[in-house]
Amino acid sequence: GGTLLGVVPNEDHAAARGGGDGVGPDGGGEGEDARLLDALCETLRATSLPDTAEDGLDALQTVLEELGQSFSEADVRTVIDTLAVLSGGDDGDAVDRSSRQWSAVSSSAFQNLKLIHDDFLESDSNSESTRDAIIDCCLAFGRARHDINTSLTATGMLWSLADRDPSRSTVDAVLSRLAELTRDGRAEVRNCSVNTLFSCVVGLGGRFVDEQWCVCLRDTMFGILDRITRAINDGGTDSDARSNAAAAGDDRYKVNVHHSRNSATKQWAATQVLVLKGLERVLRIFFDRLLRSDEDADDPSWLLPVWKNILGVAFDCATVTGEREALDMRLAGVELL
Repeated sequence: GGTLLGVVPNEDHAAARGGGDGVGPDGGGEGEDARLLDALCETLRATSLPDTAEDGLDALQTVLEELGQSFSEADVRTVIDTLAVLSGGDDGDAVDRSSRQWSAVSSSAFQNLKLIHDDFLESDSNSESTRDAIIDCCLAFGRARHDINTSLTATGMLWSLADRDPSRSTVDAVLSRLAELTRDGRAEVRNCSVNTLFSCVVGLGGRFVDEQWCVCLRDTMFGILDRITRAINDGGTDSDARSNAAAAGDDRYKVNVHHSRNSATKQWAATQVLVLKGLERVLRIFFDRLLRSDEDADDPSWLLPVWKNILGVAFDCATVTGEREALDMRLAGVELL
């Protein structure tokens, strides 16, 4: 037995580890260490007190630094899931951690995530569930609105995970989470996500199979463009971005915006320009590859509709009417054509 921060260890978690498996440098107290880690993480997930969470995260960082190398995968997933809850970007949790009082907790939790990401993850030994857990944790911190730099760094970590493990399942998962972040109400986060997504496609596209290209172009990229178009038509806020766009009005989230980008609609239009430029970049590099895949495929029908859609989007943007702020979009449309 034993207690940590006044919480009795959860015996179900310990039993799920199979008894003796878990943290511990020598095996003598591994079962006890695993139960204490479970208790610590359970406390962190359950507490509604920011001070308690901060103290617990300090303790967790000490445990990671001293025993992290001997963690089992179950231990690592338990910690990662706990950090996601404390990010402030996990909307499904019972405790609301999006308020200012939880800002320091989110920052401390992210430091723990970076420690795991930098020191304890090896692509050749992680299971799919561990990989998915850290990808979802990065997404949670990307969504969190406590600190813009944390969100941007978490977005970059997604790209590093795909670069470290360029398997199809990992790359598909990373692109999916980056696409989710492109709907963020904060222009800096969604623009960073757009640029990161296209950098990932350009960097790893040479490994893509035909089905990946189909999903990437038809579903992911046009899905992003559709959401941006809805946001522009709705005056700068689509239904998925309303909550974090409203939160962006908080003093914590204010950034200096150039006068030519000082409305939500203009900022979404600037994001659309980035997508057009990214799409043009992808086609410039992989166009021949896409043509060959269409010729060799058993069902080549996917590329023609995608190609028609690309031409339609490019033409619409190249001929868009408007004042000077529409110039960038017209130029991006012309370049894509």
